Amino acid sequence: MSRLTRSDLIVAALIAAAMLFGALGFAGFSDRISNSLLFVAWSLTLLTLFALAVRLPLRGRGSRWTAWAANTLIVCGALGATVAANVALYRHDVHFDATREGVNTPPAQLADLVDELRSPLSLTYFYNASDPNALAVRDMIEIAARNHPLLAFRAIDLDKEPGLARDIGVHSYNTAVLQAGDRKVLVENVTDAARLGYAALRVLRQRAETICFVTGHGETFRPMPGHYHFSHVETLRGHDIPGAGDVLVAEPEQLDRLQLALNEIGFEMRPLVMATATTIPTDCTVVAEIGPRTALLAGEADLLADYLGTGGRLVMLIDPQFPVGADLQNRLLTPLGLSSEPAIIIDPLNHFRTDPDKVAVPYYPPHPITGRLALTVFAQARPIRLSQPLAAVKSSVLAASSQDSYLRPPSAAGGIAVAAGGPAPAEVEHGAQALAVAVEGAFPGAASNKPFRLVIAGTSKFATNEYFSYVSDGELSVAIMRWLADDDASPNLAPRTYNVPEIVLTSAQMRDTFIALEILLPLSTALFGVAMWWRRR
Repeated sequence: MSRLTRSDLIVAALIAAAMLFGALGFAGFSDRISNSLLFVAWSLTLLTLFALAVRLPLRGRGSRWTAWAANTLIVCGALGATVAANVALYRHDVHFDATREGVNTPPAQLADLVDELRSPLSLTYFYNASDPNALAVRDMIEIAARNHPLLAFRAIDLDKEPGLARDIGVHSYNTAVLQAGDRKVLVENVTDAARLGYAALRVLRQRAETICFVTGHGETFRPMPGHYHFSHVETLRGHDIPGAGDVLVAEPEQLDRLQLALNEIGFEMRPLVMATATTIPTDCTVVAEIGPRTALLAGEADLLADYLGTGGRLVMLIDPQFPVGADLQNRLLTPLGLSSEPAIIIDPLNHFRTDPDKVAVPYYPPHPITGRLALTVFAQARPIRLSQPLAAVKSSVLAASSQDSYLRPPSAAGGIAVAAGGPAPAEVEHGAQALAVAVEGAFPGAASNKPFRLVIAGTSKFATNEYFSYVSDGELSVAIMRWLADDDASPNLAPRTYNVPEIVLTSAQMRDTFIALEILLPLSTALFGVAMWWRRR
């Protein structure tokens, strides 16, 4: 009995690996992972064919006709396997970008939307063939749209089809026309593929939605100006992608970045003066009370409670300096099992940089708002207390501080950095504090059983210009508005922040990075050097 040679073992291992990766490709992973596994199986299959071909003799045994027949069968079998493998690869295509800068990778805003399309979308791009940026956008759309049957994409040179462009209403180069059902959006001068993701969200929106921002209590909301002031910063991608280095210049406490992000995905916004209103207007899809500084007037808490009683949607981002007041507490918060005290949460374990009053949240309980969030920063947040609500009301903590956190009065904010270096006072209660809470259900005592939705957070800073661009703060702000508006029929895209990209780490991540790069890496280099010297001495 002949023994197995090394080449036999190699071929057997290749066959087993190809079968394993092929089986994993149909194991129910995401499309990208499954297609990547099938690509590995395809590569191993071709490598196995090559290994078997190398072992074939130049001339088969037997007569000439027997040798010709054997060679013909081998060639046909190899061609059949190659064609079958390529057909399988075409049907399960996957895109790899080997460039360091990712110049051949569509922006996440476009790629995520295409991957999560749930209804047909038509996209026609009238480009300028002499504009390299327009050609790059065309290529990005083609890469994102490959093998996605719900996206019908056409790229048309405007100079070659001026009549078609005129019939559709296109009058300038680099214009994208998006259509979903009977809704159409036309975006002119598109040389940034990320804008098409936001434009697609607008055309996929089933209805017009308005966010009414409450004013009159020191809120920083202002109607969107006709012109925003942008600066420009050179970045690695800023040379190749238009708008990659644009930076919004605005006051840190205002909401310009949030308003731009909501406007890009099709929300309308306007102020709401409750002091002169008898009811909340019916066209307000969401009412937003962000960053008030003075207490609500008599009767305003009743307006908000009555609004929730009819199935309204409300977001309240209140800072520690905001006086909650008896009317708001008794009329709206207490029936829902909520309360808050004027204090600042100090988290010595998870915080932003070296500021323990800027609580960092790396983990979240499952909820539609927090489904795709990474790290978020809650700067100078007050605690949100939860008691047992009625059975018809469901409360969910969206974000909480660590178990090491404790409270300080707002007046101590200036000395937080020094106080956090030592132990907390004995009278201070330690424990996790809720930073943001989502509540939904039937409002207690209301005549209507239509479910309401409320999101309350102990700080408004994550929605302001100062912190909107930090890690996932912008995504959290937009996700809250979309959840309140029942806008879950289209993908949740990361908003554009118009700020220079930054790497934000918690204190624990900064410590671990310092230990790894500044201590372990030099020490290991020195130890390996000593070991090499000892071996060669």
